[in-house]
Amino acid sequence: MEQVTGYVGNFTATIRKKARYVDPEQCNSCGECAKVCPVVKPDEYQMGLSTRKAIYIPFPQAVPCSYILNMDDCLGNNPIACGKCAEVCEKECIDYDDQDEVVTREVGSIIVAIGLDVYDPTEMDEYGYTRFDNVITSMEFERLICAGGPTGGHFVRPSDHQRPKRIAFIQCVGSRNPENGRPYCSNICCMNTIKDALLLADHYPDVECTVYYQDIRAFGKSFEDFYQRSKEVGTRYVRGLPGDIAEDPESKNLTLVAENTTTGELERREFDLVVLSVGVEPPKDMAKISSLLTLSKTSDGFFMEAHVKLRPVDFSAEGIFLAGLAHSPKNMDETVSQAKAAAERACIIISSDKYLSVANIASVDPEVCIGCGMCVSVCPYVAPGLIWSAGRQVCTVNAALCKGCGSCATVCPSGAMQQLGYTEEQTMEMVNFSLTSI
Repeated sequence: MEQVTGYVGNFTATIRKKARYVDPEQCNSCGECAKVCPVVKPDEYQMGLSTRKAIYIPFPQAVPCSYILNMDDCLGNNPIACGKCAEVCEKECIDYDDQDEVVTREVGSIIVAIGLDVYDPTEMDEYGYTRFDNVITSMEFERLICAGGPTGGHFVRPSDHQRPKRIAFIQCVGSRNPENGRPYCSNICCMNTIKDALLLADHYPDVECTVYYQDIRAFGKSFEDFYQRSKEVGTRYVRGLPGDIAEDPESKNLTLVAENTTTGELERREFDLVVLSVGVEPPKDMAKISSLLTLSKTSDGFFMEAHVKLRPVDFSAEGIFLAGLAHSPKNMDETVSQAKAAAERACIIISSDKYLSVANIASVDPEVCIGCGMCVSVCPYVAPGLIWSAGRQVCTVNAALCKGCGSCATVCPSGAMQQLGYTEEQTMEMVNFSLTSI
């Protein structure tokens, strides 16, 4: 999305469709193009643990399930430089001259569901991420243990591709840490680690799992049962975070030193693999979306809803709704519930012929208005606007955008702007009535 204009029920969205350089309707995903491509790049979907070609399918569940060509990685369309993928494509669906397409859509409502980013623990040098081969993040752990991952579901450690027997999980990496990371709890990390520990116990009963934590926050439905079950299968929980990690240069094993605050003892243990349970943070393009749609953010950087209890999926800007982890870190069930609520709220807008606005909206008298524009500068909802009428500039108010805050009427020097229900005459009548009642 590059630009949005209009108001509730009448938005105009300018959208850029990025060039794929492969016709998705013609491509049958045969894979012959990828076989001959000489370019090898880290696979983003596999967290860089495997490679991809310049022409590839982004991830197994991609829709449409067709190849795309990353022109930044491609060697060029000159046959002398390369052009091998186009030569072997029987469908002739590769177009090196494809260009981005800018389209305009008239829409009635907008749902903001831009997700989030995962914290990069490289700056926490004490944990040795990127310095030690066998220190990985929870996201990399997910790919290593997945059947569709780079090792085909065979769980191995990166240094020697041997199955680890002793695994440590470190919680709150990038969360609840104002100095390195974010001050808030990322919500999903504790239960994700418990799930990983149970998964290891099911597949590899001989693996020893130790979890270093500050607090286990198992607050959801059946979460506590899930937590207790992980203890029953042998997962050891140590209340205290390691201060440092050291690596044995020969074996590549890792030694952790941490104070067990439950027992008051300083523990030193050796592990084959360390998993950093990384937190989450607002997406990098949030500032752009916030500027396009005039959206507010909370102190932790996520989007702010209109009302935490009464309008949990609405923004203050009418017709724009919120869903998912752009709102706050949340579990899958919360995300699904909020997505359904946002879809329902959006459907109410687009299925109605009329929009019911607040009663006390602003109204302007064009005969009195001097066109100074002060109301335009103070309105937080961009409701007033200046137009030319009868050869002069006057103000007009979009009733669909106005929330009746009264800011415009307060600053209007000519008295042309009045708030319905709170005009000067009505206000004086209320004052006089109050004085006579006394």
